[in-house]
Amino acid sequence: MAITRRTALSWLGATTAAALAAGHVPRALAAEAWPGAIRIGIQKGDPLVALRASGKLEAALRPHGVAVKWIEFVYGGPMVEAINSGDVDVGVVGSPPPILAQAGAAPSVVYVAAGSRYQNGYAIVVPANSTVRTIADLRGKKIAFAKGSQGHLFVLRALADAGVSPSEVQFAYLSYSDARAAIERGFVDAWSVPDPRYADAEIASHVRTILKIGDVSVPQYAFYIGTRTFAEKYPATLRTLFDTLSADITARLTKPDETADLLAQNTGVPLDVWKRAIPRLEWGVQYPITPDVLKAQQANADLAFQTRLIPRAVDVRQAVVDIRKG
Repeated sequence: MAITRRTALSWLGATTAAALAAGHVPRALAAEAWPGAIRIGIQKGDPLVALRASGKLEAALRPHGVAVKWIEFVYGGPMVEAINSGDVDVGVVGSPPPILAQAGAAPSVVYVAAGSRYQNGYAIVVPANSTVRTIADLRGKKIAFAKGSQGHLFVLRALADAGVSPSEVQFAYLSYSDARAAIERGFVDAWSVPDPRYADAEIASHVRTILKIGDVSVPQYAFYIGTRTFAEKYPATLRTLFDTLSADITARLTKPDETADLLAQNTGVPLDVWKRAIPRLEWGVQYPITPDVLKAQQANADLAFQTRLIPRAVDVRQAVVDIRKG
């Protein structure tokens, strides 16, 4: 039977009406929802700190009736827990936290965007008078980092590249403040540390860099994560966040002195530390997450499983939500 244009339009209208009645509405046909508030997790050194200080996101979301709440974390692990429990909607972390989440610790956490590749703002450092010159020299030594952090995976990758088994070194799972005290007092031999703490350690503790994160064989990236429920229900809110953040990053990096002043005032980190750290900050945001970034993250997830950082293998693509419209 031939289907006329009028019949087709009538059928489409009836189908759309039925979908609306059933609550199954294609995103392209439905008005996107906005939450009453978005709760954003931040860490010192990530670009969201500067965005918070600017007030730009509040201005961008105000017309949609969305309030913005900022919650600060020391490192990525606790932020993942807060996101999984529903206390935070989105935040930025390093490579390992979403891998740990997917492997069982927080299965509702998903990737919603990627940051820039880490290059110079994360390093493995040793005391200035240390005899350690390379990663291979760490055999039999003690290295500090927060368990499950980007520093943890960085060390695992650096050891693998150097042909050193994790069993040949000692891991000291320490917070940033405890790790700094430990390296200054000689309780640990090395420290895997990000900016701005890396810059602070260079200035105050006179550490020496033996490896930067951009020198490992597999790229390491920051990731913006949230819950699957929030990402699928409020993609427009996340797009507004990331688009506003991207524009703010561009403006910030063209004015390093002004940005250093802003961050010093809003983080409690001294101005001279920020001036040292800002030229090597890898700030960025991109969505959707590109295949090359996912390939690198999968390699990192495989390493995490091989070294027993996670209890089971994971496919990172299963934990990605595409927040593009349509």
